[in-house]
Amino acid sequence: MRRISFHSTLVLLFCLHTGAALAQRQLNVLVFADQYRYGKAAFELAQFLDSTATPGIRADFANTENLLEPAVLKNYAVLVLFNHNNITAIHEKNISEFVAEGRGLVALHHVINKANGNPELTRLIGGFYTLEDRMLEHRDFNIVRIPGVEHPILEGIPEKFKVYDDQDFRMQFYPGEPVNKFLSCDLQENGPQEDCGWTRTEGAGRVVYLSPGDPVEKKPFLVNQPLTKLIVNAVRWAGGE
Repeated sequence: MRRISFHSTLVLLFCLHTGAALAQRQLNVLVFADQYRYGKAAFELAQFLDSTATPGIRADFANTENLLEPAVLKNYAVLVLFNHNNITAIHEKNISEFVAEGRGLVALHHVINKANGNPELTRLIGGFYTLEDRMLEHRDFNIVRIPGVEHPILEGIPEKFKVYDDQDFRMQFYPGEPVNKFLSCDLQENGPQEDCGWTRTEGAGRVVYLSPGDPVEKKPFLVNQPLTKLIVNAVRWAGGE
C-alpha cells in the first residue's frame, strides 16, 4: 500500500500486491472515484480487481484528480471511472487523449450524468442522461443481454440477472458518435431499454459503459456475481484482452 501526496493533497493510491504477484500480472488498472459515496464502492472494486480472483490484473485506487495527469495515466492500460461529481476540463482532455492513444476506459453508472458538467467526457463515452428523467428512481429489475448480440464482455454472463435497488436511465446519444449496444433492462412499466451497456472506440482506444452499479449494498460488486463478472470482462476487453 502506498500513499502519494500531490500539492499537499492526501492521495489514496493503493497497491495491493507483492513483488512475486506483480511479476505475474499484466493489465494495470486505475480505479478512480471522488470522495462522494462512490469512493468506498470504487475502493472495494479496486481491491477485488487486485485480488487473486482476477489473475492477470493489478489495480490501484485514487480519489483525487491530481492522478488524472498524463505522467500517471501512462502507467495504466485501463481507467475505471466510478464518479458522481464533475471532472475538470483539463482532466477530461487527459482522459480523452489517454483513450485515443490506445488505452481503455470503463465508465460506470453515474459518470454520464449531464449535471456533472463534463461534455467532453460524455461525448467520449457516447451518451448521457438528465436528472429530469423519471426513470431515475431506485427499483429492482433485470439486466438483459440483447438478443443476437455476442461480445467478449458477455462471456459467462447469463441471459438476464437481477440488480436490486438500482437505477436505470433514459440515455441520449451523440450524433456521429456510434455505440455498440449489448445490454438492455427489463422494466415492466417502460419495456426493454437497449441502453444499459455499450462499447465504442476512440482513436486506438476502447470505451465501455455499464449503467448498473448504484452502491446501495454493503459490498455492491462482491455480492452481485454477474455484475462483478461483467465489470471484470469489461476491464479486460477495454485493456485489449
